[in-house]
Amino acid sequence: MAERIRTVQLTEWEEFQRFLERSYGHSRGFFPRHYPQLYRQDEDALSCFFVLERDGKIVSHVGLFPLECVAFGCRVRVGGIGGVSTLPEERGKGYMSRLLRHIIAQMRDRGWPLSGLGGDRQRYNAFGWEVAGLKYILRFTRRSMDRAGVRPAEVREVMPEEAVSEVERLLRTLSLRVERRQTSLTLRKPGIRAWLSEDGYLLSKGEGFGSVQILELVSPTGREPELVRAVMERCFGAEAVLQVSAWDRERLKRLLPPAAWWKAEPDWVYRVVDLAGLLEAYRGWLEGRTKWVAPFELSLGFKFQDKVQQATIFVRDGKVEIARGRRAELYVELDALDGVRLLLGGPSPEREEVAGLSGLLPLPVHIPILDHV
Repeated sequence: MAERIRTVQLTEWEEFQRFLERSYGHSRGFFPRHYPQLYRQDEDALSCFFVLERDGKIVSHVGLFPLECVAFGCRVRVGGIGGVSTLPEERGKGYMSRLLRHIIAQMRDRGWPLSGLGGDRQRYNAFGWEVAGLKYILRFTRRSMDRAGVRPAEVREVMPEEAVSEVERLLRTLSLRVERRQTSLTLRKPGIRAWLSEDGYLLSKGEGFGSVQILELVSPTGREPELVRAVMERCFGAEAVLQVSAWDRERLKRLLPPAAWWKAEPDWVYRVVDLAGLLEAYRGWLEGRTKWVAPFELSLGFKFQDKVQQATIFVRDGKVEIARGRRAELYVELDALDGVRLLLGGPSPEREEVAGLSGLLPLPVHIPILDHV
């Protein structure tokens, strides 16, 4: 049997869609309808769909989607993984494993230092992905808004396509964001409602009398609670739910007082593809935190299966230098999953040798729900 890994061709678009729908049990046209910014019939989009073909038939798929992330001025290319699927009758043959190893190599070759996905932790632990980071889920009710004295802002609902320019303009005011290349298509996702105000914008899902899911909320004037209250009232919503990165501290200060309830969750499921490349991408952030640590030199190794990637960090005179490989006398090697949690936030082993580096960590990362793949 002839098997090969390749990308999808335009001539097999319909075959590819039927494959995905059968693998997931979804309705016809589900993927272009729910992820219009990703599942497009153009050369750029097709290059993101990696399939394993056996005897001329698509039997397995993994999507690799570039996410341009900004975190407090640092730019990080994240490889978003989505659409992981295998035909029901072809499962258990190692096809997904082969594809995941292939795309890890693709990300390494392209210089993408970080990868993220949504999925079962234990399933993806076997390939080096681990839950990490931190976000808060806030729930607002009419009563909690009343008790906090929040009055509704003036908002108007527009068709999502009418909000594109304002969304693109105001999103750039956030310190944590994904820079979208397909905003107009992203806003075509089913059920999105767009609300504009002089104080910002809010994107939501949900109809009258239920729970309003807030997909995105931006207010340069700091009136996020007022925008939430306005949309709740316009929708006759009993409650509204919003995800906020733990790093978004200024907005959290404004949003926590009117919240009736909150809980913390990991941000997403991440894999460090290139340790040195990731530290270099965050070098500006790390330098901003050196005032809290003494100078140090440390070589760090992340071991996954039989491979170890190594990087060295030098901190001196308020400057940070990153080098590939083991260059310092002090060397600490961690399991790759522990390493993900050390760098991005989560339970990790306490090692006295990494005390200096721990003073600079975790690294800020956040993939908004609207940009999940």
